[in-house]
Amino acid sequence: KIFAKFQEEGRGLFIYLRDGAAGVPARSAHQQVDSEALRTQQWREVGLGAQILRDLGISSIRLRTNSPRTYVGLSGFGIEITGYEPLE
Repeated sequence: KIFAKFQEEGRGLFIYLRDGAAGVPARSAHQQVDSEALRTQQWREVGLGAQILRDLGISSIRLRTNSPRTYVGLSGFGIEITGYEPLE
């Protein structure tokens, strides 16, 4: 279903950052993480995704999510979130 919208519109990009992949620390389901460590981890993931988008020449995005959030700092990568679309 996620990719049907991409096919319908004839474009789209899906970035999956897997735990343990380059730049994304591995997490254990039972691992306790304090709020500072969690915040650092989330920023690392956002930064990695932003670098991928920038390298692909993407400067504006519409996020497909059921939980819209504000990502402060994306403008530093030259990326703007222009809207949100709920997942079906």
